[in-house]
Amino acid sequence: MGPVKAKDSKRSSSDKRAKVATKPYGKNSAISAKSGKSPAASAKSGKSPAASAKGGRNSVTSAKSGGSPAASAKGGRGPATLLNPAKGKRSADAGGGGDLKAEARRLWEQLRRGDMDAEARRGLMASMMGLLGGRIREAALKHDLSRVVQTCIKHGSGEQRLAIAGELRGAEVELARSTYGRHILLRLLKHSPAARAPIMAALGGHVRRLVRHKEAAVVVDECYGVYANAAQRWALAAEFYGGDAVMGDGSGGGGGGGGVTSVDALLAARPQRRAGVVAALRQAAAGLLERGAVQHGVVHRVLLDLVRLADGAERRAVIEALHGLAVEMVHTRDGAHCAMLCLLHGTARDRKALVRSFRPFAAKMARDEHAHGVLIGALDCVDDTVFAAKALLADLCAAAPALLPDAYGRRVLLYALAGRSPHYVGADALAVLRAGDAVRAATSRKDAATRRAELAAAVAPALAAWAAQAAPAAVFEPLPSQAVAETLVRAPCDKRAAWAAVVALVSRDVGPGHVLLHPVANRVVATCILAGHAPARAAAADAAPPYAGNPPYAADVLDALAASGQLVAAAKAGAFPVRALLEVPATAERARRLLRPHLAELEASSSSSGGSSGSGSNATAGAIVALLK
Repeated sequence: MGPVKAKDSKRSSSDKRAKVATKPYGKNSAISAKSGKSPAASAKSGKSPAASAKGGRNSVTSAKSGGSPAASAKGGRGPATLLNPAKGKRSADAGGGGDLKAEARRLWEQLRRGDMDAEARRGLMASMMGLLGGRIREAALKHDLSRVVQTCIKHGSGEQRLAIAGELRGAEVELARSTYGRHILLRLLKHSPAARAPIMAALGGHVRRLVRHKEAAVVVDECYGVYANAAQRWALAAEFYGGDAVMGDGSGGGGGGGGVTSVDALLAARPQRRAGVVAALRQAAAGLLERGAVQHGVVHRVLLDLVRLADGAERRAVIEALHGLAVEMVHTRDGAHCAMLCLLHGTARDRKALVRSFRPFAAKMARDEHAHGVLIGALDCVDDTVFAAKALLADLCAAAPALLPDAYGRRVLLYALAGRSPHYVGADALAVLRAGDAVRAATSRKDAATRRAELAAAVAPALAAWAAQAAPAAVFEPLPSQAVAETLVRAPCDKRAAWAAVVALVSRDVGPGHVLLHPVANRVVATCILAGHAPARAAAADAAPPYAGNPPYAADVLDALAASGQLVAAAKAGAFPVRALLEVPATAERARRLLRPHLAELEASSSSSGGSSGSGSNATAGAIVALLK
C-alpha cells in the first residue's frame, strides 16, 4: 500500500480501520482496527502505513497502545519489550532506553579505538559494565548494542568476560539463532576459554536443529571444529546417534572426563546398539541431505560414520545422495575421509559423478590440507585414467607453476609420478588408501601398477616442460626442488631439456651457493645420481620405481665436473654429489682415478675446520677420502 493522501480522511472511520486491519505488515507485526487511528494520521507524520513494515519481525503495535503505524516504524528492528501493552504507554525501562543507547555508543566510540592506553581502556570498561550490567541479554539481540557487547568482550578482563557470559547463561540457543546474538557467542568462544565449556553444554541436545539454521550453524561449527576437545565433540554430535548414545555414553553434556568419545568406542562397549545407531544416523542424514546442509564439521562426522557402518543398499543410497554434495565436505578431516570412502565403495558411475563435481574446484582442492587427499583417492581408484586425466589432471597441470611451490598443491601431481610415497601423501590419506586396498581389489578392474603408469604418462610432459623452464631457480627452493627431482627421476618422457638446465648449474665454478654445495639443490643432483641404484628403498616406501629410460645422470655430472675442472674443488668442499659419484658403480672407478692424485689435498681439507658448508661438508669430505683409500 502506497502513501495515503489527505483526502482519504474523509472516508468513514470504519472503512479506514477495516482497510488498515487487512494489510499485512510483516511476519509478526499487525495493526489492530481497535486503535482508532486512521491512515491519514500516519500521512501527517510523513510516514505511510507500509513504512511500519520496516519494524521487522519483533516490532509490534498493540491495539491498545493508541499508536499509529508510523510510530511502529520508528522502533526499527528492536524487541517488542520496549512497549508496555498493558499500560498503553512506554515502560519505565524504555523511557531510559534512548539515554542508555546514546551513552553506550559514546563510550563505545572511545573503547574501540586502537591507540588507547591500557589504563584508560580499563576505566572505560568499568564504566561500560556499570552501564550495561543487568541488560546484557537485551543488548545482545540489538544490532547496534550487539557491537558494543562484542567490544566489551574483546577488551574486557577475564572477570568481565565471565560476567557477560553469566548474564547470557540460559540464552545461548536463542543467541545462536540471532543474526546479532551469534556474534556475541563467537566472541566469547574466541576470547574467554572459561566460557567455552558452558556454551557447548548449553548447545548440546539442540545441535540437530541448530545445524539447519543459517546463523546458528556457524556457532556450532566454530564450537565443534575449533574449540572442542574429543569428549566435547562427541557430546555435541551424540544426539545424531540416537537416545542410547546420549544417555549411555557417560561423557556428560560438557564433554569432560573419560567417557565414550566416538561411535567406535560406543559399539565396542555395547555391540547390540549397532542397529539402533545406524537407524538413527540414517534418519538424521536423510533430513540433512534433503536440505543440502552438509557444510559443517559435525555433519561430516555423522555422514562418515554412516558410510562406515552402513551396509549394501544403505551405503549406496548415501553415496548417490552425495554425488553433488561431497565437494562441500572436503575441507574437513572427516568430510575428506567420507568423500574418499564414497569413491572407494562407489561404482564406476558414482566415481565419475563425484569427480565431475570436483572438476571446477580441482586447483583449490589441491591446495587444501584435507581436500587434496580426496583428489589422490580419486586417482587411486578410478579405472578410466583417460577420464581422470581430462577431468582432473589437465587443470592441475595447467596450474602447475602455482601448485608445485605449495605445501599441499604439489602432492596430487607428485602422487601421479611417485605413487603412494609418504613424502607426498599425508599420513591420514595414506592410511585410508591402504585400508581400502581389499575393497579396491573388488571394485576396480585395473591393476594398480597399470593405473599408476597411465597417470604418470598423463602428467609427465607438462611437468618436464615446467622443469625445463623453472629448474635454474626451482632447485634452490625446498618444495619446487622436490618436484624437479621427481620429474627427472620418474617422469616417463623426454627430460633432456630439464636435465640440461641442471647440468649447466653443475659446470659453474665451485663456491658458496653452488648447486653441489647448496643444502637443498645438492639433493636434487644426488637423487638423480643415486636414482637407478636404490630400487629397494623406493619399493619399501610404496613409491613408483624410477623410469627405466632416464639419461645417464651420474656420467653426465662427472663429465661436467671433469670438463670444467671443478671435480677436485667440489670434493674438497665436501659436496655430497661427489660422494654419490664414488658410490655408484657406473662412475665409481672413473671418479677414483680422477681424484686419487689429489688425495693429500683432500685429506688436508677434510681435517681442517673450514669448508663452505660447515661441519656437514667436513664429514662428507672425510667420507670421500675414505672411499678413495
